[in-house]
Amino acid sequence: MTVLLSLSQCHTNEIDFSDIELPNYTGEVVVPLGTATYTVADLLTDLEDESLEIDTAQSGLLSLIYRDTTTFTNTDEVIVINDVSNNGFIDSPVEIIGATPSEVGDVEFTQDLEFLYPIDGGDQLDSINYSMGQITITYESDFDVPLSFSMVIDDIIDRATGNPLVLTGIAAPNGSGNQSQSLVNHKTIARQNNSNENSFTGTFLGTLDVGAGDNVYTTDQFRYTIDITGADFETIYGYFGEKNYDLFDQSIAMDFFDQLDGEIKFSSPEVRIIVDNSFGLTMGLNLSNISTSNANSSQTLTGSVTEQLQFINGPDIYSVGSSRTSSVRINNTNSNIADLFSISPNMVNLTINAQSNYSNSPNRVPEDDRNFTDQNSTASTIVEVELPLNLQLRQLTRHIDYSLSDFSFDQADTINLRIKTNNRLPMSGTLDLQFLDADSAVVYESKNVSIFTSPEVPAGSNINEPVVNIDFIPLFGEGLDALFNQPTIRIVIHVDSYDVENDTYVKIFADYALEILLGVEATLDVEL
Repeated sequence: MTVLLSLSQCHTNEIDFSDIELPNYTGEVVVPLGTATYTVADLLTDLEDESLEIDTAQSGLLSLIYRDTTTFTNTDEVIVINDVSNNGFIDSPVEIIGATPSEVGDVEFTQDLEFLYPIDGGDQLDSINYSMGQITITYESDFDVPLSFSMVIDDIIDRATGNPLVLTGIAAPNGSGNQSQSLVNHKTIARQNNSNENSFTGTFLGTLDVGAGDNVYTTDQFRYTIDITGADFETIYGYFGEKNYDLFDQSIAMDFFDQLDGEIKFSSPEVRIIVDNSFGLTMGLNLSNISTSNANSSQTLTGSVTEQLQFINGPDIYSVGSSRTSSVRINNTNSNIADLFSISPNMVNLTINAQSNYSNSPNRVPEDDRNFTDQNSTASTIVEVELPLNLQLRQLTRHIDYSLSDFSFDQADTINLRIKTNNRLPMSGTLDLQFLDADSAVVYESKNVSIFTSPEVPAGSNINEPVVNIDFIPLFGEGLDALFNQPTIRIVIHVDSYDVENDTYVKIFADYALEILLGVEATLDVEL
């Protein structure tokens, strides 16, 4: 076609036409400039939004997907184990003044002990498996005779042997001292005493070495402090109470809406919250702080999904190391989610607060379900925002560029642009014509040069046949000059979805497309 328009390929220097007279050649030719086929997926993927995914359901319906993930690992918000200190004393078991030969020897005695293990917030402690830490006894004796002792901590057990931890020593007359042991690979077994305090028990075994003439007074004491310091744990068991903490506090940027030139509304948006929980406790999610926003407005989530906590399951105490996965769906049946995306937000704000030990059963007593946490416990949360393309569009604007660099129209007598549309999208629209210079600046524009219409949308089925439209746009004056001299034609598309004026939503399937064929129809009047 370029040959016909420019006649650049005729080698007239090799042929002599001087003695031949021919009439002028007059005819019409059509030069195709290019074809563009656009699906809605193409229109959307042209947007520069790296976090946007476009998914196709099994039915072929397209969806926009935004996804974000965070992992909660802060065990200190679940339960805090602080250093523990217990003070006590052992009273003298006898009184001996100037020991006689019959009183000389060992005086053995015992005393039962109770130690407290307080936890912040009054949490109930059942047991702790230690990964590090130490226990230390610091003591002083008022006895005027040597005191050998064993402090048997019955409820701190070596996990390998099952034997209790024992602190031993010899207190010199009126002496003091200390002794420490590691808690690695030990565990403390605790119970709640009559005052509902966490406690563990032990036994003091003492031996007084009484010599001739020694004195032992009833006022004598062996005073001690038992400290547990630097403790860290592999696993903690107990009941950790009802606490609130931020499980997910992120914002998802939706650049798609910022770049979209037009108005779009979605019929059935959905937000899915998927929690994989390996903490040994249930949770209730508070979703009332979810919102969307743009530069001018914001919208907060309301509805039944925000009026009560949403249950998240957790493994029981016999399933340490495993997890339970729960999901919450926010949709039109339980919220105003469509309103949140009707404002064309550029940000989804997701502050999700969790309450521990939430029960979704009126017959369940939370304290009966014991909790655990270990050093690997996490709660991983995935938030998915899905916008199925069941939508309304108003004045969505996109453009297509066609290069003119390979075409010459010097021999054309008259020129019309020919625009053909094959439309299988449930959308109607208009096309504007622009000519761009080398810097992509518009040097000539003609609006509404072509109109394409939507096919009828069958109830309960897909569109199968496109609507075909052909328009001819005569070029003259500035438009003709632009065609001759500028390198690029741009077609600007303005789109409304089918029956949008009646608030109708239409489904966009993956195979729906708008095909635009651009050509030049030229009349030649060539002197032969």
